[in-house]
Amino acid sequence: MTDKENLMSYVIAFEADGSAKDVTRRYTKAYTSKTRRWRVENASEGGERWWHKVMKSYQKIVPDVLDQIEDNELVGVEAREPMPRNVQDFKDHPIYALERHLRRHEVLIRDAKPSGTISAGRGMPLEKIYRRRDVKIARTVDKWYRMGREVLPNEIPAKWVPKRAQPKKSRYDDDREDEREKDDAGMPIYTIDQTEQYEAPPVRDGKVPKNKFGNIDLYVPSMIPRGGVHIEHEQASRAAYVLGVDYAPALTGFSFKGRQGSAVLNGIVVAKEYEEAIRGAIEGLANMEQEAEIEKRRQTVLRVWRKFIMGLRIRERVWAGVGEDERMEAEREAEREAGLDAEIEDAPSDVTEEFDMVTGDDDYNDEDYGGGGFLVD
Repeated sequence: MTDKENLMSYVIAFEADGSAKDVTRRYTKAYTSKTRRWRVENASEGGERWWHKVMKSYQKIVPDVLDQIEDNELVGVEAREPMPRNVQDFKDHPIYALERHLRRHEVLIRDAKPSGTISAGRGMPLEKIYRRRDVKIARTVDKWYRMGREVLPNEIPAKWVPKRAQPKKSRYDDDREDEREKDDAGMPIYTIDQTEQYEAPPVRDGKVPKNKFGNIDLYVPSMIPRGGVHIEHEQASRAAYVLGVDYAPALTGFSFKGRQGSAVLNGIVVAKEYEEAIRGAIEGLANMEQEAEIEKRRQTVLRVWRKFIMGLRIRERVWAGVGEDERMEAEREAEREAGLDAEIEDAPSDVTEEFDMVTGDDDYNDEDYGGGGFLVD
């Protein structure tokens, strides 16, 4: 597995009916600890889902008994694979994990029990090996809040994450700010076991609770306050304003462009008893907009017809004192002039084009003939 040009990363078995199956685990020695690292499942975040989708198109519609036996065999081969023997193979291992390989927001549960020990080399201290199932994802208070959860009171952080270093805005910034950041302990993060589902203040007497910006945080559907309803429509706020109903714009996330973020407002939250009235008002506003658009088109058509009719009337007034024969003669003359103009535009240009004269005598030399167009006696 050390030769990058000769890796058995994929072994696909095909049958006579065109179906196929991934049997790489049967022919590799260390599929989980070594081969898996070179496959698409480990290369990107959605790699495993993508590969499953690809192989699903080659599966049999109705698997037979042999397919089930083969699947159980492959699962058993992967389960019987021994524990890795070097530290590097523990990185991103699906079954085992070392504390040194934990990511920034990964922590071990409090009662995690080691499954063994390993040393990075002779004379190096032993490191405990843990099960991957004992590794949990930890997040900050704000991150949990945006997922619809809040940290329980008096909870001890599972880990303190150091703040990321931020570059100075200019060379004139005060260095004392950097010293304060270094002295800061960092950001506390918590596991999901230390949180509970967030429950927003309820709607009372038709009044919707709002934050200091006049909105309501609604990152996930579970954050809708009790007694309220989320109406997702671009005309919802206008309908509530027309009806005089108390409402709060729903803040569903943030849109980032570069380093600047802007709030994303999607619909409104109102008391549930006003939902039917709001939706009826939205439908009425939509009908009014449709009628306004139809009226706008009608006015445009009338304006065009008015201009056309006025042009016809002006033409009739101009030709009112002219006889029929004279009018026909004038029209024919106008047609002839139009045809003449077209012929002039299509006629070839009489401008002489410059070109280089080429003689057939390759031995021609200006000095033999005096040069400059003059003959020398």
